[in-house]
Amino acid sequence: MGNTTSCAPTNASNGAVKVLFCDGRMEVYTRPIKAAELMLENPCQFVCESSDLKVGHRVPGLGADVELEQRHLYFLLPIEMLYSVLTDEEMDSLSCRASRATKRGSSNNIGKIFPDFCLFPSEFKTMDSLDRSPEPIERYSTQRSWKPSLDTIDETPCTL
Repeated sequence: MGNTTSCAPTNASNGAVKVLFCDGRMEVYTRPIKAAELMLENPCQFVCESSDLKVGHRVPGLGADVELEQRHLYFLLPIEMLYSVLTDEEMDSLSCRASRATKRGSSNNIGKIFPDFCLFPSEFKTMDSLDRSPEPIERYSTQRSWKPSLDTIDETPCTL
């Protein structure tokens, strides 16, 4: 009866699947779609769910027969990124690209479904810091490479 506001999306986008392409465009699918359809249309790319992306972890891909879930955001990424370890710079780039795409589509209530602060809560940086032109920063890996020790093993005779 009264004037109330809701964070819930409208019915038009309620059952939609959002896919963010490498070129920054976002497509909204209201019909059921499988990962195979997107990968056939976009060779040398794979589908990844946004919630599976974590800095320092490998980038997983979805199987071809997996049906994309409604109200989820998916990325179509280059095949070179499949099973590679996601870096801070790559995560920042994906976050920025997703934020821009959702802002462009805010007239379709996409911004309400995937607000900026919810895209990657563990790794989010403000848009002010992402919009500035990047200054060259020398970064060092936080992980040390593993090298085997090839020292001689000294054995002592066993005395019983």
